[in-house]
Amino acid sequence: MIYGRNAVLEAARAGHVKRVLIADGLDPDPRLDELATLARVEVVARERLEALAHGNHQGVVAELAPREYANLRGLLAGNPTLVLGLDGIQDPQNLGAILRTADAAGVDGVVIPERRSAPVTGAVVKASSGASEHIRLVRVSGMASAVSEIKRAGLWCVALDVAGEQAPWEFDLTQPVCIVIGGEEGVHRLVRQRCDARLRIPMAGRVDSLNASAATAALLYEVMRQRTLKLFSR
Repeated sequence: MIYGRNAVLEAARAGHVKRVLIADGLDPDPRLDELATLARVEVVARERLEALAHGNHQGVVAELAPREYANLRGLLAGNPTLVLGLDGIQDPQNLGAILRTADAAGVDGVVIPERRSAPVTGAVVKASSGASEHIRLVRVSGMASAVSEIKRAGLWCVALDVAGEQAPWEFDLTQPVCIVIGGEEGVHRLVRQRCDARLRIPMAGRVDSLNASAATAALLYEVMRQRTLKLFSR
């Protein structure tokens, strides 16, 4: 189940909603009108939503259809230029925030391992404000083997690492690239070794690192900055 008007609407736009429950007596809202055209809607007592959502549901709760994942070969066949690999992101809020940024930054696909990763649940969808429903998600048996396959397809693979040799602006991110982000323990050793480069985000304050979602945002927007400058310099 997911809740919140924006998250439910984005999931419905992506065709991932089975049914929507709306509390009786809500004020008019264009989002609710659009929902009625996208999914089966049932008007129910607010108490029923409270029992289902246990939180700020904004009068809307939806039942998601089972998540369908793409396969890595299919993603690579489309000649992507920006792929995100998530190696051990286990916190749903972090994963949701990352997927929201990935959608905003125009990522072609997000690769996540079957193990050591938070599942894409309603909590993740809500944390992403529904952006997770528009992202092409790929599940792989192992991130290290996925990195090798991505490299064979012609993409550079770079790992974010606090001990990395280069700052993001010292690496050419205008070329087709897969950026690998780790969880609390960072990118795992074998995955890191198979990457072409390790990038670090310089820290000027007293903490020595950012959490995964903040680090992802910083790095993806450096990709956008470099590519925008290259586009306008032609």
